[in-house]
Amino acid sequence: MPFIFKTVLFGFLALLIAAVAVAPAPAAVYKYKEDGVWHFTDDPGQVPASQRDASSDAPPAAHGGTRNLSEQLRAALRPANDIETATMATVAIETSFGYGSGFFVTGDGYILTNKHVIRLSPETGTKDDPAAASTVKTLEHYQAQLDRETKRLEQARSDLENFRQYIDSQPESSTRDYNENRYREGLQRFRSWEQSVDEQRQKLDSERSRFETSLVQQRLDASLAGLNRNFTIYLADNTPLYAYLVEVSDQHDLALLKVDGYTTPFIQPISPYASAQGDPVYAIGNPVKLRNSVTSGVVSGFEGPFVKTNAQIYPGNSGGPLVTAQGRVIGVNTFKRLTHKFEGLGFAISINVAMEAFDGI
Repeated sequence: MPFIFKTVLFGFLALLIAAVAVAPAPAAVYKYKEDGVWHFTDDPGQVPASQRDASSDAPPAAHGGTRNLSEQLRAALRPANDIETATMATVAIETSFGYGSGFFVTGDGYILTNKHVIRLSPETGTKDDPAAASTVKTLEHYQAQLDRETKRLEQARSDLENFRQYIDSQPESSTRDYNENRYREGLQRFRSWEQSVDEQRQKLDSERSRFETSLVQQRLDASLAGLNRNFTIYLADNTPLYAYLVEVSDQHDLALLKVDGYTTPFIQPISPYASAQGDPVYAIGNPVKLRNSVTSGVVSGFEGPFVKTNAQIYPGNSGGPLVTAQGRVIGVNTFKRLTHKFEGLGFAISINVAMEAFDGI
């Protein structure tokens, strides 16, 4: 090889090696939200301070590297039992119309929740919200019952009036005195009955008014948030993160969200049919902003795709996990069926159904 050519070649290789040696590593990419729009940048200084990582000055990375949320939450919360461990994987989901619940089902950030927690379709009204549909049926049932009671009350009123006319047509006698006493007793019972029916009507009207007001507000909020696919979630230690919608189920009241760039705690699923009636269960959620609340009960039975339980499922608990005493999830808390005096059983979608609905997780 000619000397000049070798000299040029070796010089080129030396320059190439030097360039590689000093080349900067690929920059991290950061994401932040501004005016409802996601932005991506390789300059951490552009990320608003309010959206930076809660445990350091660095904002959460959108790509490259993962932060271990399991270790963070375990250090902050120090769970003392399996139920408290399950609450570590439960999150509060903030939407434009309130808060709901969800929970991590994988270690790479997938979150199960209810579809009605993140979206109520104005076109279908209560169709996407089993809780609302159940309430409508219950109110209709009590209205029909009250209508029947009112008819019986009117018949009793007519009978009393006829009895009064009969007494007035009688001459003074011991028989009339006896009938007068019977009339007074009947009138007293009638007035007590009438008062009870009036109280039931007022209570029903109040419940209907409250429900209809809530439904109208939900529909309004849903129409404004219908296109939203990004949500703020809060971890069990109140750390805020951004999650995005991955998929909604066509057949069930289920939705799948995800956070990127984190190793997350998650709740191991177990078939609900491994549990028997009477086995203890716990509903975890965030009712009325009370984070990580737990209510206890038992498995009451199974109905279609649902696990029934007497563990209280309050507004805000929807989308949270129904777990066994060992902290294994058997269902997604979905709605409460109202019964007499507006108390009733809770219904959770079987975790088997949920996992099949999103076979990619």
